[in-house]
Amino acid sequence: MLEWGASNRDGSRKGELVNRRHMLAALVAVMIVVTVPALSGCSSDPEATAPRPRLRISGSGTCMPLLRILTSAYEADPPVTFVFLPGLHSGGGIKGVASGDLDIGSVSRLLNPEEEELELDYLRLADDGLVIAVHPTVTLDTLTSDQVRAVYAGEHESWAELGGPDLPIVILDRNEDESAKIILREYVLGDMPVTERAISLFYEPDMVDGLEKTPGAIGYFSLGFAISEEIPVRLVALDGVEASVSTIHDGSYTMVRPLGIVVQRPATPEIAAFVEWLGSDEARTLMEERGYAAADTPGE
Repeated sequence: MLEWGASNRDGSRKGELVNRRHMLAALVAVMIVVTVPALSGCSSDPEATAPRPRLRISGSGTCMPLLRILTSAYEADPPVTFVFLPGLHSGGGIKGVASGDLDIGSVSRLLNPEEEELELDYLRLADDGLVIAVHPTVTLDTLTSDQVRAVYAGEHESWAELGGPDLPIVILDRNEDESAKIILREYVLGDMPVTERAISLFYEPDMVDGLEKTPGAIGYFSLGFAISEEIPVRLVALDGVEASVSTIHDGSYTMVRPLGIVVQRPATPEIAAFVEWLGSDEARTLMEERGYAAADTPGE
């Protein structure tokens, strides 16, 4: 059994206790020195510690890059946090806002009559050109609508048949319910069947990736995304008209789709402030610089 010794050890025991008291006092002093500055940085102001409002965004993947540009430039007071959720397409974004699962729905088309009955506020932000693009190995600067139709019908196998290099034509396509494919059919393809050789891609980033990496590839995607992200592909003029912000504004390039958002009515103060900023000169200039033709009258 461990025990303290006789009287000749009492002095050492007392000395040890004194030393321990001194060490404890010193440790407490250090803790006070470390803790006080930390406490001095705290604020009793509830707004300083309150979490930022979170605005959830999803919907059309085509409109997402534009919204990322705009939300990154937006300076809210007080600050807000934008949370981008996986894409749901335009219809999913609209339904998400209507159900309260989303705060902002991104849309790459106009609302249909059924969606208009949901009594949401729709804001048209910009018109985005749908541009025909090819891999840089395809040394053609322009194609006619007839040539694009013939390619997608499978009537040509090599670019040499169209005055280009001796490369096999790789046809990249989108699903029929995608806004890009709907626009391409409206302005170029009509109701003609697309060749079975075409590779159907679900997401626009897959289309861009295929155009970047596949020699001889042809496809179509967002002009704004091509310019803002500096995608290294060749943008082809259609019927002699180049896709650009200026040609969209003057109406000479017609293969365009509207990009916008939907929000609940009435909007929360945070969303209302963001929507108001979207119509500002600052936001419009930013859109134009990044390749999107800002809507002449926001919201229409």
